[in-house]
Amino acid sequence: MKTRFLSLIVLLLAATHSRADWVLVQKTDAEGKETVVTTKIKGEQARVDMGDKMSAILGAEGMVMMMHAQKMMMKMDLATLKASLEKTGKGPGGQPAAKPVATGQKEKVGEWDAEIYTWEGTLGKGRFWVAKDFPKHAEISAISDKLGKVMGGAVSGISPQASDFDGMVVKSEMTMMGKSVVSHLVSAKEETLAPEEFVPPAGYNEMKMPGAPK
Repeated sequence: MKTRFLSLIVLLLAATHSRADWVLVQKTDAEGKETVVTTKIKGEQARVDMGDKMSAILGAEGMVMMMHAQKMMMKMDLATLKASLEKTGKGPGGQPAAKPVATGQKEKVGEWDAEIYTWEGTLGKGRFWVAKDFPKHAEISAISDKLGKVMGGAVSGISPQASDFDGMVVKSEMTMMGKSVVSHLVSAKEETLAPEEFVPPAGYNEMKMPGAPK
């Protein structure tokens, strides 16, 4: 559960946010298991749907994880979430992790010309393919950084922040706590989203969240 918790944080914080409503679709491969991940963004709220089995909603009140088959949900308030991130997101000696480094290598990813970056944090490392001519990438990243500051400003050890890249991440390869995840951006579209999409559905029972970092 701890690994799943941290993976969700990475998805939510790596997800791009903007003043408009956005829907981003990614294909991920985690240890040979493929999943379509849909990130929905409205203001300073983000919802990540991992296939049809699990979702997570992050906002000013904290995070809610939902297991749809069991109709169960687990909540973590903002104070607890910030405390967890403050502890896990620090590098050795309490120092933030290094920023991503441009390798100078370039590669085509789908329709995008991308530059490859490497990064290493407290919990893992990764490579990122960044498309610098992706439309509205600066706007898309703006609120992501604001949301990270709300949650304690210690997330750089868990995943690079949007402003660390001068462009849009269209592909990533990350290894975290011994688990490898490869993600490809399929689409990023502006859409009008209903506020109800960022509210847990009725009829879900709440349970305590086991295994969160202490």
